[in-house]
Amino acid sequence: MGVYHISGLGLSPGALTMPLTCVYILQVAARFGHEEARKFFELSGEAPRKGSYEKHKGEPEAIIVLDSKEAIEGGLPLRYESRWFKMQSNGKEPIERPIVKYICKLLSHLNGILEKEGLDAISLPKYLYLVTVDYQDFENALDTAGALLLGFERKEVWVNLIGGSNQLNLALMIAGDYTMIPARYYYVFQNSSRLEPEWLDKLPRKREDFMRSADIILNRWYDLPPLNLGYGDILRRLIDEFSYRQVISRSELEQIIADAGYGRPSEFIPKLISTRYIVPLGKDVFGAGGMLERVKTLFEKIEEHRKNLRNMDIRRYLGDKMKEVEFSC
Repeated sequence: MGVYHISGLGLSPGALTMPLTCVYILQVAARFGHEEARKFFELSGEAPRKGSYEKHKGEPEAIIVLDSKEAIEGGLPLRYESRWFKMQSNGKEPIERPIVKYICKLLSHLNGILEKEGLDAISLPKYLYLVTVDYQDFENALDTAGALLLGFERKEVWVNLIGGSNQLNLALMIAGDYTMIPARYYYVFQNSSRLEPEWLDKLPRKREDFMRSADIILNRWYDLPPLNLGYGDILRRLIDEFSYRQVISRSELEQIIADAGYGRPSEFIPKLISTRYIVPLGKDVFGAGGMLERVKTLFEKIEEHRKNLRNMDIRRYLGDKMKEVEFSC
């Protein structure tokens, strides 16, 4: 089983292809024996078990793009350039087109080198999904992100936080915190709209190029720490408690916070008040705040997705919102 990369995107496909290029170069470097590149993927893939063997861990199996309807349908001009493969944006086109074209060119180049060295080729992604989202509407983005993550619950999911709007990336992080599905959140900085990393001076062609490029990539790649900070657990517990009563005592609230792993519960209570998750109703007594009611509605939608997806494929579930593109070169 390979990795499912989920990414918000706008009009610059390089926000997706640039980090994927890093992944593919690290795959080649690992095959050449780069130890740190090998370690980058060592926790990826299927757990070892009888009858299950994955020779090269961490290869991208699916790419899932969240973008506007206009970008997906080709109604807006894109921004991109590849100096490696002489590609240039030229007006309006569907967002999938430069993604597929670039990855095909990149893998053709990389696999040609691997073949000459007698090493295993890298597989093309099996799936490319384009998911329509209102990237300016946080609640729509959270609802869509929650459904998507639950739809790929049994897959290894990495979340790309480079492309997409602030609302969309925040939604991906919160949905990830709530569902605990993503294995990795990653970020690689780049200023330009290049499809490849602008900070690699040339397209790697020889073993030493890949070893040097891998060092540079690993120095620039940033994995965000696990986002399950306990906040989701606290909110879930509060939602549950207020579902059958109207008030909660300070001691009960402190216990909920302590159970989520916070060492000084009394210092955390003012944060819950200032963010309107709870409201003080008297001495050492609290009620549900307006923000908790809003979060409850959002989380209830995610739980509804969880229930519905038990017996339904995510592609069927999202219907016209999710388009599958054939990844053929």
